[in-house]
Amino acid sequence: MIKICAAQMEVGFLDVEGNLRKAKSLIKEASNEHCDVICFPELFLTGPLRKEVPEYAQDIPGKCTDDFCKLADESNIHIVMGSITEKEGDSYYNTSVLIDDSGNIIGKYRKINLWNGEKIYKKAGDKVSVFDTKFGKVGLEICWDLVFSEISKSIALRGAKVIFCPSFWGHEDKYDISKSEELKREIDNVDTELNMIDSCVPARAIENEVAFVYVNAGGRTKVGESIHNLIGHSQIAIPFYGRVALLENEEKLLIREVDLSLLDLAESVYEIRKSSMSK
Repeated sequence: MIKICAAQMEVGFLDVEGNLRKAKSLIKEASNEHCDVICFPELFLTGPLRKEVPEYAQDIPGKCTDDFCKLADESNIHIVMGSITEKEGDSYYNTSVLIDDSGNIIGKYRKINLWNGEKIYKKAGDKVSVFDTKFGKVGLEICWDLVFSEISKSIALRGAKVIFCPSFWGHEDKYDISKSEELKREIDNVDTELNMIDSCVPARAIENEVAFVYVNAGGRTKVGESIHNLIGHSQIAIPFYGRVALLENEEKLLIREVDLSLLDLAESVYEIRKSSMSK
């Protein structure tokens, strides 16, 4: 059994101190609820960066991860640090960090599938990441990775029982990807991004026999000079049931206990992993 906490929060653009205070408060709340692990949204300390990337990029390990290692140790909780902008040499990455309940960095994952403007300022990662924890193997992916089913499948085939997917996904993203004015008019009244999230999350859980934890930002924020309305819809999905917990757009913790033996039962019934590994 694992008690999972998805921290859906409104992220202030470039308001690192304000976002950090909020994250600390949410960690304390999750610890008081005896959660085993808390996951934050993608880029939860800064919001999406463009020309600001060099100014806000962090070393890993570094001061930023040191702060969260201390929080994890003090609160006796595992932390998935949503993601932060990592600097290595002359390259920048969108990177998630997993910290155990003793304050040790277990590992990190660099986002493979970068979103539109992100490709200009950041470099894509090149491998999936699965880590050993006291709860079993845990995998990480980030936001746009969600729609590439092969990412989750690769994580699952490496033995992951739980996949965390921090995200920063807004309603307006549908206009970022569409270059056709005709298509923009056609889909203007369709919430394409919400439909995608709500379809993909339970699918990834069921088709890979894992617990899938999607953690999005909520509310409104700036992206560059534009105001974006975040979707929220942080949710947890498991085999057999599909989605078992959901937030709308409120700033709140989503807490759910998951019986990991259910994942083994799903494999014994459907043998999806076994079949995938034999091909």
